[in-house]
Amino acid sequence: MPISTIVIALIAGCGAGIVTGLIGASAVTIAVPILVTFTSMPAYAAIGASLLTDVVASLVAAWVYHRHGRLRIRSALLISATAVVGAQIGSWASTYLPDAHLGVITAIVILGTGLRFIFRPESLLPPQSAGSRLSWLRISPAARHTLAATMGGLIVGLICGVYGAGGGITILFLLVYAMGFSPHEAIGTSVLVMALTAASGAAGHAIHGELPWAVAAIAAAGGVVGAISAAAFANRCNERLLARIAGVAFAGLAALMLAGRYLL
Repeated sequence: MPISTIVIALIAGCGAGIVTGLIGASAVTIAVPILVTFTSMPAYAAIGASLLTDVVASLVAAWVYHRHGRLRIRSALLISATAVVGAQIGSWASTYLPDAHLGVITAIVILGTGLRFIFRPESLLPPQSAGSRLSWLRISPAARHTLAATMGGLIVGLICGVYGAGGGITILFLLVYAMGFSPHEAIGTSVLVMALTAASGAAGHAIHGELPWAVAAIAAAGGVVGAISAAAFANRCNERLLARIAGVAFAGLAALMLAGRYLL
């Protein structure tokens, strides 16, 4: 393997780990473009390597958040289970949906979320977001929590099935606004969901022989370093600062999506 490929894989993995540990976004959104652009790796193989990197980086980040008491394992398992069903429905529905318009709508929603995180971070903190947004339902808090996680997982899966990405941001949005998680809890729980989801995708690539193990291992090593550093930093931040950091990342991602749609 050329030295240049090793260096690029390390950079891709480290960058992916930072994004995962800091804001709970999928490592695939960072690693795939780097690997495809700067190596001769086919896109499908790059996705496989990135998914394995996502699994490792997300598990490491989840462990850091768990050590700080900011990971809700039960919620993560519920969302992951129902997201699988939603993804299958989304994949089927994607053939009937106007992709261009949906892409713009998604970018606008992400941009709005990012701006809210930046300019109104206090709206995400207790007591404003304490409990669930479903408090109007005449059921127990535990039942509301289960309902939100179940329905939210379906929605996350639908979006992933339609677009093939966007799960991390959607999960974060769900946990903060629908379930009343703090930004730290939302990111910590989101990364565990992403790890479980990415594991399924990585297994599929491995079964079909399209997982470049050497590159994936190098990228995963970089992902570990990036995820540990970013998650440790995030857990030292106060809630308002972390919300603003996530907001800047979301707004930047939305701007890139819109620019790619209309300018490139």
